Amino acid sequence: MRVLLALDGSPSAEAARQLVEALSWPSGSIVHVLGVIDSVTPFGGPDHETLVDGTRAVEGAIEEAAASLQKPGLAADATVTIGRPATVIVDTARELRARLVVVGSRGRGPLASMLLGSVSAEVVDHAPCPVLVVRGAIDGPVLVAVDGSPSADAAVTYLVADSFLADRPFEVLSVAGPPGLATAWDVAGLSAATLEALGERRKTERQELERVAARATMRLRATGYRARWSVAEGHAAQMIIEAAAAFGGGLIVMGSRGMTGLKRIVVGSVARAVLLHSSASVLIVHEPLRAEAREPAEAHRGTAPIATPA
Repeated sequence: MRVLLALDGSPSAEAARQLVEALSWPSGSIVHVLGVIDSVTPFGGPDHETLVDGTRAVEGAIEEAAASLQKPGLAADATVTIGRPATVIVDTARELRARLVVVGSRGRGPLASMLLGSVSAEVVDHAPCPVLVVRGAIDGPVLVAVDGSPSADAAVTYLVADSFLADRPFEVLSVAGPPGLATAWDVAGLSAATLEALGERRKTERQELERVAARATMRLRATGYRARWSVAEGHAAQMIIEAAAAFGGGLIVMGSRGMTGLKRIVVGSVARAVLLHSSASVLIVHEPLRAEAREPAEAHRGTAPIATPA
């Protein structure tokens, strides 16, 4: 399994490195550690000496990070690149044919207080593979949000195919929308037949979501995962965020677009809201999985490979 880990020296990036170090990767996996020096505002100014010193510092940090990840069954290498961070990360993932990109939730820029930085958001939108946005360690169960959409199905397919989370329990969650008629005023003018029809539609919706959650759980169990399912009612993003907090697992896995998402939208409103507001790490899987990519280029423009000790 090829994993691209993008680091920028921020606390969030260090959390990403620690998580990659802690996960159980399939034997033979390789982590490509990438450091990107922003070509627009490198180290706060255009001074050549500042750039050289800063580049050396980044090279040392990236080399050290790669060395820390190496262990039996897991290799790591290191590269430092000068360029536009989000573009370089996406292009490198495509060239390497990575199965996963791992980034911190926010970088070192002036908006470092944001829950989701602009680089991470752009990588989620455009990466050719799933993206794990890290906010901290993963403790306890992993929450998998499913709704029957192709994107959610792709997320389960990805978990089945790549078993780096197989040692953790899973909570599979489907969310039925909030009741449309909540008050006596809402139902005052409706006939008994209309109310009955609305109730039946609501019941049918919940039953279908129960089947969706049960099917996803069975697929995970068939691969060896410990999984159970549940259905919540409410606004999808809110319920997913609250469930993740209640389970205390620290990771949400979900597709990029739900059943009501517009096809032209790369990441739907629910996934975007979860990325922006959850304190948990989030793994976003696009549909379909873009496994096919062009062959890796011999050298990425502006890159400087660093030899890492075996």
